Amino acid sequence: MLKIFTTQLMGKFKHIQDNHEMVIEDLSRLLAQTITGGGMVYFHGQNELQGVALEAIDGADRLPSCAILEPQTELTDRDTVIMFGKFNDDESLAELAKEYKESGASVVGVAATRKGQDQAQTLEDSVHFYINTGLTTGLVPDEDGERIGHPSLLISLYIYHAIYLTTKEILDEHGVEI
Repeated sequence: MLKIFTTQLMGKFKHIQDNHEMVIEDLSRLLAQTITGGGMVYFHGQNELQGVALEAIDGADRLPSCAILEPQTELTDRDTVIMFGKFNDDESLAELAKEYKESGASVVGVAATRKGQDQAQTLEDSVHFYINTGLTTGLVPDEDGERIGHPSLLISLYIYHAIYLTTKEILDEHGVEI
C-alpha cells in the first residue's frame, strides 16, 4: 500500500506543477506586491487545513507580513487572503471568499474540484486565483474497494511551499530581504 500511496502522491505533485505553475507564479507576484506594498498576507485553513496556516506563520519557511486570518480581521485592498479548503463546492467557504473579496482584498482559493458540481457558488467562482489540488478521493484502494489515504494537508503544504519558494525568488530578485 505504501508504494501505491507514494506513487499516487507524486502524481498529484506533478499534476499541480504541470497545471498550476503559471498560477503559482502570478500568485507569487501578487504576494510580493502585497508584502512590499505594506499589506498583509492572511492564511485561512478550513478544518485540518489550518495546518497550512500554522506552517506559513510558524514554520521554517515563512514570508514576512503574514498572519492567520482571524474573524475580527479588517481587510484592506492592500491585503491578500489565501484560503485552503478540502473541496471547491463547500458553499460556506465560497461565501467567506466572497466576503473577503468584497472588502477589496485579493483572494486565493486552494481546494479540490469535484466533477458534477451543481452549487450556485463555488470557491473557484469567488476568488481571484484558484488552484485545484485534484484530491477528490483517497489515493489507495483498500480490500473492500474503498479509497483511503486522503492527504489533503500534505498536498496543501506542497502548494504552500511552491508559493513560498516562488515568492521568495521574486523578492530576492528585487533585493527584498526576508
